[in-house]
Amino acid sequence: MSTESIASRYELGDRLGLGGMSTVHLAFDRRLEREVAVKLLAEHLAEDPSFVARFKREALAAARLVHPNIVQVFDFGLDESSDRHYIVMEYIRGQSGAEILRDRGQIPLEETLAIVGHACRGLDYAHRHDVVHRDVKPGNLLRSDDGLVKLADFGIAKALSDDAITQVGSVLGTAAYLAPEQAHGEEAGPRSDLYSLGVVTYQLLSGKLPYEANSLTELALMQQREAPPLLHEVVTDVPPQFAAAVDRALSLEPSERYATAEQMRAALVDGARGLGPEPTEATRVAAAPTGATRIASPGTAEHAGPARRLEPQAARRPPTQRVVEAPPPADRANGLRRLLILLLILGLGAAGVAVALSQNQTTTPIQLRDVRGTDSQDTVSRLESLVDDNTR
Repeated sequence: MSTESIASRYELGDRLGLGGMSTVHLAFDRRLEREVAVKLLAEHLAEDPSFVARFKREALAAARLVHPNIVQVFDFGLDESSDRHYIVMEYIRGQSGAEILRDRGQIPLEETLAIVGHACRGLDYAHRHDVVHRDVKPGNLLRSDDGLVKLADFGIAKALSDDAITQVGSVLGTAAYLAPEQAHGEEAGPRSDLYSLGVVTYQLLSGKLPYEANSLTELALMQQREAPPLLHEVVTDVPPQFAAAVDRALSLEPSERYATAEQMRAALVDGARGLGPEPTEATRVAAAPTGATRIASPGTAEHAGPARRLEPQAARRPPTQRVVEAPPPADRANGLRRLLILLLILGLGAAGVAVALSQNQTTTPIQLRDVRGTDSQDTVSRLESLVDDNTR
């Protein structure tokens, strides 16, 4: 039985993974005599220009990313004999984050920090080269047998400077890890990747997703209405500072998340040491989501409970209160000056009335004189003296 090969060079072996648009095989590179991973575009999509363009763009975007925490792309092209598009990548012997979760359920803080820290370094490099992963999830974090973690499958990555391939409103990526803006069909940016990595961090530590829903619509509603339970409330040995760092990555608004993946990594490292700010409830909804349906991993139909009915509830974040700023010193001085002038006018009016009344009751002549003070306080004193002289 002959072995199937691609480009007369790569002998295909066991299947490593199966996705919606591609299949990944372990392969042997005859020319360089090494094991590689070969991704093949699904046959029924090979004639679709949009999918072919996306597949090629994945190769071009990923091929220029050379970093210890990113799976290296070696080759790509079209196999003329089978008319199949392929990408050749380095083969990582080890486990994915999804396999680790499947086998162990949840991971201790120190181990989680190592995995996520490596992923942050890979994302930071990719983002600095204008490439967004757009599908960060446990299955795309590969940990080798020596403990090095690499980001895999930039299958829907896109150079920020290029035009969008997907139609407006289309959603790519695994629903449970999508940032709110992605769930709404908006363009994903670097901070969308950080949200997804925040979800991965939460899941690795707790064994649960921050939002458990049974549909993309319900997930989007929960993201808008609720803040997930803080990690230190779910896992007792997690420092509150670390929980706060993860919570920031899960912020509803991209602008409230970390500016870079490296900034996120540093905050997580500090949080694990008990450094940094602790979470506050001022911007969170007190009630944690309950009774939701767990979003099953690919290929499973696991549910954690009946579907949750979304009732109207308080907004995820309280409305911004308008702050009335104090006027600057110059405005306050002008206000005091106007008030003083008004009081002087009222004082003169009252003095005039008093003088008129006294004139009707006595023949004492009215004493008039020019009143000029050196300042406002002196002027007031001189006016008071004039009034006293005419009302005795």
